[in-house]
Amino acid sequence: MSGIIEKLRGQLQPLVLLVILTVLMTFPTVVYVFNTEVFWLPTGEHSDTWMKFWDAWYGWRVLAGEADIRHTPLLFSPQGLSLRFHSFSLTHILAFGGLQRIMPPSNAYSLVYLLTILAVSSSAYLYLRYLFKDRRVALLGAVIVGMSPFVIGHPQHPDLSFIATIPLSLYFLHRGLLERRNRFIAASAALTGITAYIGMYIFVCLCLIVCMVLLYFAVLRGRDVKFWIALAILALIVGGALAPRLYAVVYNRQYFDEAIEKWQGSNRGGDLVEYLVNTRHPVLEPVFRQLFQLDRSSLVLLNTSYLSYTILILIAIGFARGRYRRQMIPWLVLLFPFLMLRLGSVLTINGRQYAEILLPKRILDELAPGVFQAFHTVDHFQMGLLVPLAVLACYGAMTVIDGLPARRRRAVLALCIALVAFEYYQPVEERIVPDEQLAFLDILEAEPGPVGTINAPMGRGNSKHYLFYQALSGHPQVEGLVSRTPPSAYNYIRSNRILNQWLLNRDVICVDDDMNGFGLAVEDYLAAIDQLEADGFSHVVFHRDLGHGFSIRKSFYAAEPTYSDDYVSIYRLDDLRASCQVGSSWRAQAG
Repeated sequence: MSGIIEKLRGQLQPLVLLVILTVLMTFPTVVYVFNTEVFWLPTGEHSDTWMKFWDAWYGWRVLAGEADIRHTPLLFSPQGLSLRFHSFSLTHILAFGGLQRIMPPSNAYSLVYLLTILAVSSSAYLYLRYLFKDRRVALLGAVIVGMSPFVIGHPQHPDLSFIATIPLSLYFLHRGLLERRNRFIAASAALTGITAYIGMYIFVCLCLIVCMVLLYFAVLRGRDVKFWIALAILALIVGGALAPRLYAVVYNRQYFDEAIEKWQGSNRGGDLVEYLVNTRHPVLEPVFRQLFQLDRSSLVLLNTSYLSYTILILIAIGFARGRYRRQMIPWLVLLFPFLMLRLGSVLTINGRQYAEILLPKRILDELAPGVFQAFHTVDHFQMGLLVPLAVLACYGAMTVIDGLPARRRRAVLALCIALVAFEYYQPVEERIVPDEQLAFLDILEAEPGPVGTINAPMGRGNSKHYLFYQALSGHPQVEGLVSRTPPSAYNYIRSNRILNQWLLNRDVICVDDDMNGFGLAVEDYLAAIDQLEADGFSHVVFHRDLGHGFSIRKSFYAAEPTYSDDYVSIYRLDDLRASCQVGSSWRAQAG
């Protein structure tokens, strides 16, 4: 026991440094972990954030036995929605959902963001410490992985940024193969299998890495029976863990095909320049813009793929001097496929596509569309290159410090860490939700009887906001959104004359004539209201400032809201029923 304590104490300094770097690289996030007066998030205006609130809320209910992981009646009520293709992130559900039991949601979200970065950095440190037997070299590699723009730049996507299982799985796999210990192989397999429940993109990248590592060892130990036993153990455990997740995805083949085809041919974020430009660095971005002649008005660059010139220089030194070249080559081979996949199907440089230069993803999209076409945002492949990139940089650092006295070694490595952190830095994009924006939830909560909400205007982007509101209130709603929402989910909405008009972003007015197709006859309008009421709906919440709110605003001209503020107006269905005027009266009110 004392030996374990000694080992942990020896790693305390690097871990403390990782905590400090995490705080600095994400400041002022740590301040808002403790500030309960403001609903503050480190995500900027990314609407995907609201989906993660819903995922944690609903996922926690599933774990508590209060909801079904396969189907929910709370979205697209009353018919409900299949969740078989939806990607819940188990780690985020446990961490975010659990922390909300002891702290406000926004504070919990910010804390989980910091813990994610620290977990990824620490797991990379563990693996690199094993490979290089040097704490400071391993710390450099941990910064490269955990502080990378991909990890820090995805606060709104915990199902992408929590890649801790990649270095951890490799750690146990590497030890198991080198030390011929099957318990480590089993641990690696378990971590790989669990990754399918953390994020499917992470799982695919991890599987590609594991397969390439196994191929390398198969060449070296193809005649070793123990290697094939280890491979069988790995395959059985991963397959057993994956089977339920895979079955849920392909259960409905038509649904699966629709989900894949939805993004067919899409390759967002594949520009080669993104490797060389930190698009959000306050100091370097203007320099990069001039150097590469970036036209920011027409060129859309993501902010998650920057490689760092310090890292590239270290790798170049490692190969140039040659001492570790032989050890570096397998890692370069492991890095290269992800570098290419990250570029998408067609070579793109500075916004210009070279259609004649087809890249490997184009072939893989056709060979395995169920896997590779799903990577419609190709920067997701960045997670696969971070560990080999860090290993190569560590070999480069080892080359630089070889032969230097201890003090100079420490200074050189400290400088490398500082330079990488500086190059990686991106200011946190804050988002503040005013209390007034959430006030309507208290109004709905105070309403007598059960509440079923119709949020308008409709649409995919708007629905992300409504997921957030449902996560805070729990009320069933008529629309929703999951990872791959099938067209059939809208059957009920299309069957109701009022909802169908709002789905099409059109006003719907109760009139005594058709007004050239603009209105809805009295009996049809009232029949639609009766149907909604019979199916459990009680309130319409009009979010006037969301997308297409302007298009349907006239639908509420004749109705008196139960509640109204600068953000929303709430109408009971009885309010809409009472507002059903003859055409001439409506024209008079509308002016």
